[in-house]
Amino acid sequence: MKGILILFLLLLSAFSYGHDTYFAFAEMEYDEDCSCLEISIKVSAHDLNSIAENQTKNYLGLEKTLNSKEGNSNIIQQIILQGFEINQYQKKIVSFYEGFELINDGDCFFYFKTEKLEKGLIDIRFDLFMNTYLEQQNKLIYNKSDHSKQTFVFFGSSRETKLAL
Repeated sequence: MKGILILFLLLLSAFSYGHDTYFAFAEMEYDEDCSCLEISIKVSAHDLNSIAENQTKNYLGLEKTLNSKEGNSNIIQQIILQGFEINQYQKKIVSFYEGFELINDGDCFFYFKTEKLEKGLIDIRFDLFMNTYLEQQNKLIYNKSDHSKQTFVFFGSSRETKLAL
């Protein structure tokens, strides 16, 4: 009997503490042809669904909302791009939405291209979901033209960085 009680308590604690880490990932590279950045942002569909449910009017579930023009625009503008911003010379750089993928493993990818920008120093703020999930940690990988990578990590206490293109 004691063994069953211990097993029950272990299972209960394992299932009641299901989501202990929150991450979002971005990958970015400078495209010489358009003088712009190409960006992909990967988030947990579960986390995005939870936030979108509370912030999107007429919410129909993540997949249906992302496939509707109005719902998609709301999620992109009010959630994703509110948490990922690029500035150059104190001017916000506009990011143009290219598309999304909702993967069966629970990930959701968003693709963007920025307006034309000069090579030089940019400021990046990547605090996506940090106002909702205090444990949120985000990571950005910048793919350089020499095929090396530069990695940046963002926490609640460190939400911005500078990057030389």
